Amino acid sequence: MVGRFLAKLKQIAFRGERRDHVSVLLPFLIISAGLGVLAWRSYQLSLRMEQGANTLAINYANYAAEITAKRVDAATRAEFTRAADEWQGIEKHGEPTFAALRDWVTNYDWIVSAIYVPDFDPASSIYVSEIPPKNDTAVHLSREFFTSSGTVRYEYDAARLLARVHNAVRLQPLVRADNNLPQRADVVLVTNIHQQSLQQEKGGFAYFSPLSAPLDKFGVRAAVRTSYIGSGWENQRVISLWVTFLALLLTAAGAYVAWRSMKKEAETMNLRGALIANVSHELRTPLAMIRLGAETLKHAGPKLKEKERFEIEEQILREVLHLSHLVENVLDIARIQHRHTKALAFTPVQPQELVRSLVSTYESWIRSKGFAVTVTIDETVEEQMWDREAVSRALLNLIDNAIKYSADDKRIDVVLSQTPDHIVLGVHDHGIGIDAKDATKIFDPYYRAQFSDTQTRRGAGLGLTLVQQIIASHGGTVEVDSEPGNGSTFRLKFPRGVSEPRDYATLMSAREAF
Repeated sequence: MVGRFLAKLKQIAFRGERRDHVSVLLPFLIISAGLGVLAWRSYQLSLRMEQGANTLAINYANYAAEITAKRVDAATRAEFTRAADEWQGIEKHGEPTFAALRDWVTNYDWIVSAIYVPDFDPASSIYVSEIPPKNDTAVHLSREFFTSSGTVRYEYDAARLLARVHNAVRLQPLVRADNNLPQRADVVLVTNIHQQSLQQEKGGFAYFSPLSAPLDKFGVRAAVRTSYIGSGWENQRVISLWVTFLALLLTAAGAYVAWRSMKKEAETMNLRGALIANVSHELRTPLAMIRLGAETLKHAGPKLKEKERFEIEEQILREVLHLSHLVENVLDIARIQHRHTKALAFTPVQPQELVRSLVSTYESWIRSKGFAVTVTIDETVEEQMWDREAVSRALLNLIDNAIKYSADDKRIDVVLSQTPDHIVLGVHDHGIGIDAKDATKIFDPYYRAQFSDTQTRRGAGLGLTLVQQIIASHGGTVEVDSEPGNGSTFRLKFPRGVSEPRDYATLMSAREAF
């Protein structure tokens, strides 16, 4: 009945823990969903902006090419008209001569050759031509016009003519989106253009528009760069995506940190609950024995024999020692957890006397558990500067663990020895041993309480944590040799000579155990 109640209570607690997790993580989920929607909308708007900017660039390239082609056509016609008008002006001053025709051709450098044929005497025609360069690949076109006295036919270089009229072309600037800087279209005259066309190029668009006859083999290419909408890291779409990604990443990091904090807090609460449960279990037995002994002495005191009275008193003393040991462990772990400094009282100590005294004090308690203790002491061990109480408590914790984790072979060996560099206190049992995967965890606070069967083997999981901290405060280390089913050997290795005092809180700050 009690077991079902506890199981039900644990189930309710876990459900409450999950609800707390959901309630804390829900805002992060809402924020992530909102950021996702904003990212999508921002991406869509950036895409539309980019498409609009591209459309603007295409339209401007089209406008620039067509307007420039019309202007070039107009300038070309104007140049043809100006050349004809000037020749007619020459005719008004008299009959044209070779020198007049030569000056006229020189004045219009795009004219390659010209012939004047008078109407009254075609045989008296005059002809002027420049010497063509070698490998001349220029495009030569012919044109003629009629005057009041004759006909003028001439050949001209189309490229030279276009070069002359090109300077007359002017375009209005396209206003850029960034800093309102003007961006003009790059307009050039090209050959082999047959029809209007649009071409997308790297960094922009180019539009081609052909000229009117007779220059229909030539055309205008107007290119507009789209750098004003941003490229690479300056592109609004890329910026939007990266900013949203960073925001989602930070939100996820915040959610992860919150989840870790909640998980750590839940583990701490579970461990504290396990500590309370195990300490309560540990206290119940000695208190019951003390109460039973006290009640027996009170009600049947005069009727008890001397031997019976002595046994009851011994039993009460043993349980008091056990209770005192447990209380000291709990107080020490509380000091460690709250970073309270516990100063060690380093005094001269004879290790042989410390071991004999501790075993003698607790021998009756050890025997009451059915165990036999064998003590082996090296009498040559020198006097050390130790905290006697702390070292005694560490040794007692190892003996207590040996009692708890032994089965049928109830033997405990306590050995005091020394090496050139260390004083060694060893406790060997013939118990259940420690698995290799757990060997590195047994010094963690509450490890046993969290992972072992606390109903069959009592304890709060604090003993080895205190042992390690006490030995570390003396500048020493703890070594473990164990094999499942063959027992365990714990060795406390103290440096020989005077140990430098260290406090528990400083050591625990270095390793975040909680």
